[in-house]
Amino acid sequence: MKTILALHGNPGHSEDWSILKKKLEGQGYDLQAVDAYSDQWLELLKKDKTKKILLGHSWGAYRILKNLPQFKDYVEHVVLVTPYIKPERELSGLAQTLLGLPVLGDKIIQGNHAKSKDSFFADLIHPLQEGHDKYLSEVKERLQDWKFWQKTAQNKILMQKNPWSKSDVCDIPVTALFGTQDKISATAFQSEILKHYPKFKSVEIKDAGHGLLWSHPEEVIKAMSSSQGNNKIGYYPGSDERNNVIGYMEKHLREFPDRIALTWANREALQKWDGNPHTPIAHDKITFAQFATRINSFARGLLDIGIQKGDRVIIFLPMSLDMYTAMFAVQRIGAIAVFLDSWARSHHLGASAECVNPKAMISFKMAFDLVDQVPEFKSMPIRILYGPGDKFTHRFEELLKKDPSPVAAVESEFTALITFTTGSTGKPKGANRTHRFLSAQHHALSHVIPYTEVDKDMPAFPIFSLNNLASGVTTVLPALDLAAPSEKDPAILANQIINENINCTTLSPSMLVGLAKFCKEKGIQLTKLRRVVTGGAPISKDDVKAFYEIAPQTDLWILYGSTEAEPMAHIEGRDMLKESTITDNEIIEEGVNVGHISEDIDFKFIRIKDGPVELQNGDWSKVELPEGEVGEFICTGDHVCRDYYNNPDAFKTTKIMDAQNRVWHRTGDLAYIDKNKDLWIVGRVNNAIERAGKYFFPVRAEVLLKRMDFTYRCAFLGVDHRDLGQATYACIELKAEISKDGFDYEAAKKEIRRVFDKNKIPVDEIKFVHKIPMDPRHHSKVEYKVLRDQLKDPAVIIA
Repeated sequence: MKTILALHGNPGHSEDWSILKKKLEGQGYDLQAVDAYSDQWLELLKKDKTKKILLGHSWGAYRILKNLPQFKDYVEHVVLVTPYIKPERELSGLAQTLLGLPVLGDKIIQGNHAKSKDSFFADLIHPLQEGHDKYLSEVKERLQDWKFWQKTAQNKILMQKNPWSKSDVCDIPVTALFGTQDKISATAFQSEILKHYPKFKSVEIKDAGHGLLWSHPEEVIKAMSSSQGNNKIGYYPGSDERNNVIGYMEKHLREFPDRIALTWANREALQKWDGNPHTPIAHDKITFAQFATRINSFARGLLDIGIQKGDRVIIFLPMSLDMYTAMFAVQRIGAIAVFLDSWARSHHLGASAECVNPKAMISFKMAFDLVDQVPEFKSMPIRILYGPGDKFTHRFEELLKKDPSPVAAVESEFTALITFTTGSTGKPKGANRTHRFLSAQHHALSHVIPYTEVDKDMPAFPIFSLNNLASGVTTVLPALDLAAPSEKDPAILANQIINENINCTTLSPSMLVGLAKFCKEKGIQLTKLRRVVTGGAPISKDDVKAFYEIAPQTDLWILYGSTEAEPMAHIEGRDMLKESTITDNEIIEEGVNVGHISEDIDFKFIRIKDGPVELQNGDWSKVELPEGEVGEFICTGDHVCRDYYNNPDAFKTTKIMDAQNRVWHRTGDLAYIDKNKDLWIVGRVNNAIERAGKYFFPVRAEVLLKRMDFTYRCAFLGVDHRDLGQATYACIELKAEISKDGFDYEAAKKEIRRVFDKNKIPVDEIKFVHKIPMDPRHHSKVEYKVLRDQLKDPAVIIA
């Protein structure tokens, strides 16, 4: 949580920041509106060692800059809104003397107040009208008091007696926002003063005046976020230690070394556990100081065996303390961590080795036995064995050395981590996650799901834990085998949430559904949860409703993202459940609402095209669609992966380079944006079904199928057809408790056709199958290509 100290103008009041403060809710900022007329804010500024943002409106900018040199060690950056640093029309000596006289001075001020108050208010809020926001009426009412006017005059006199000078300049980033219609202060005059600051940035806002903080609060937030880039890890020019993302762990070591970094279920205690969600499972833990020591130690061991900057090291371990130890140690020395999920299939190993040409691999004996059969691994010289076994060059525990290791200086776009896509639509691709990318992703996630220092979070995805650890919150590792989901998983998750006092968690949709079902059956209410995050696959309104039944107080955030860009959009569950214009419960909306698009990305919609998209002379007109039409959603931004490691062909098919050399990522998702600026996903480009010249998409059809009381898993897909182009197939996997021999398949098919006809979705074939193939990462996405091939075999079909 980043602290902002906000200073109002003259005349002004701490309530002037109320509109902005409301906009900042949930964005990771703690805005403290202070009395700028007193020096109390200086005490708040130096209250602790954490650096703060100083935000000043009008005369508040003068107050900040006059004190900045003395207190610069407590300031991260300064944002000034329509600054008034030096009077453009100074009071003469005679005027100051007259205003200082006890009776005459008051008479002069009262007379001036009566003549000027209404025109001053109009100029202050121009080009707004009083009715823009109810708070502006409070501003007007406050200005009716002539004593308020008197205080303003006194402060202007003090300002003239102690003016801003060049001696007040210091090396702190300063961003100033100016309104093009400001009637109070002159942009050119005030900018001349600010140009003396070496890290000054000017932002001009069209159609804004001196009351910019009320009319354009989003622009103020944007300025605060972007100016943070001056001090963000991963954003320094050239090769610099401060670009290395290990800097987040170093920061935590300095600021709260004794805070618990990681905690995890004790293996022996988990084996003895009786299965009761209320029976505590003993957990082990490690502080940030201990964790940093362990990372530093293992990094020294890697250096000693010849791992150098730029070497690729495959880490194939389950989610654990030592998986993170290895990953951070590799990054610390400037080597490249290649992360393989524990669920990875054998072809992932060969594809990853072919892509990265690894120098080393850290894993179990079973994995090394497996890679012995993969030709791409034969040239790998270093094998670091975790656990018992043979055929290794080094053992994990032997690399934990006593000597410290240095932090490697790296360029901001130097690769820190390579992760692979699932490969469900082809060969797995290695996403090139640079140090800057990881830092930008952390900040983008923090804007959506900010943490507090007392949070205790359980993320079910290994890579998502990197955001937790960068945020400095205590992270509880789920006691699950992510490679092999079990019927015991919901009980384990409930146990950890209840007994480890977890108040935040990140779950896949399938985990969320399983947890809700288990808790409802057991009569469990998860009352300690304040926030749950899910994503990675579609989730229905029915699933959201079911979760609120067992955790009604929780904020349920559904994130829309991918390996290459996370987050792209987000929505809170209650917003997802808001009433629509559809009153018939059997009619399904056109797609899934994934909420507001992240402020950290730019986006477009392009025409459906299977294959590379190249712009001619940077011209988007032939490929871009207007907002509101269904097209492929593409985006660009700092936390959008620019390319794939050693894979230029993948770049051609999934990226678009524009005239400004910005890389746009093709998500492969078909979507549209509605009048409320919400993003709706209707399907995947490669799963769109073109039947008789018209497109149909799986999302709506699958929601209908999931609502059938006999459905466990389902899929709606296109299969080649001589006359139609593609025929539509509805495939259903029955719930485990339903007898396959006694089930009335014809009645079920009749009901499916009735509901599909009502939604105007043609269904040419209905197949009940033994199993719907799901993605190995989240177990939430259908593998359509696999299913399409399986349907050719009559043995997979029940009826």
